[in-house]
Amino acid sequence: MGTGAPVRIERSKTLPKTLPGAVCAQWVRCGRPNCKCVRGELHGPYYYRFWREGGRLHKKYIKREDLDAVKKACERRRHERRELARAMQEYRRIVTMIRRVEDGR
Repeated sequence: MGTGAPVRIERSKTLPKTLPGAVCAQWVRCGRPNCKCVRGELHGPYYYRFWREGGRLHKKYIKREDLDAVKKACERRRHERRELARAMQEYRRIVTMIRRVEDGR
């Protein structure tokens, strides 16, 4: 068995090639009573990625240095899904044509 020492897992510093969701800017209130945000001058923009998983909406803060990479990964995901939808539509069209030919129509 093991020696009892904790196992450390190195986390990757790179983002996946695609990410679900969209990046949105938000302005926030900090809650301090004498802050400018009490008068309506909100802090920000802060950037978050929103996505749905298991029917629930998730939100994750994005660091400024990761903003471009996350936006591109989300866009790649949308592009891939659009391409997949087009391919499936073309596949269904071809299957329909084949069935008509086989049925002698």
